[in-house]
Amino acid sequence: MPAKVHIGKNVTIGAGCTIYSAHIEDDVVIGDKSVVLEGARLEKGCQVLPGSVVPPGRLIPTKQLWGGNPVQFVKDLDVAEVWANYTKSYVNASLGGSHRMEFTTWNSAYMSRPSSQSDVAPEEQSIRGAYMDQNYYAGVAKYYI
Repeated sequence: MPAKVHIGKNVTIGAGCTIYSAHIEDDVVIGDKSVVLEGARLEKGCQVLPGSVVPPGRLIPTKQLWGGNPVQFVKDLDVAEVWANYTKSYVNASLGGSHRMEFTTWNSAYMSRPSSQSDVAPEEQSIRGAYMDQNYYAGVAKYYI
């Protein structure tokens, strides 16, 4: 089996988590600082408590709460808890999508600007202004500290 991570839709992964080659289905909630090791499979709608370690090859069934090091079954999730996890993950995903372009390392405002004819064929004046002459600093007083 090749080493890869599959993460489904509306998955909430807490801060400081480490995930190795695992299969995580839709609507799963993984608590902060948890570790999911190779070959683990987290089925739809399950929840892993913060600080838990999911050992290699472990199957966490759908709609169950697991926690500990190594993880152990805690309880079956009721409909209200499953719905709360789903709505939390959906809200986080939509909030992340709305702020996706806001806090990037590089400026991405150009992606929101529509293309124009000047992008394809720039005007001659803007091309001339883009290059400096040899005499660009002529007549500028230089001060040294």
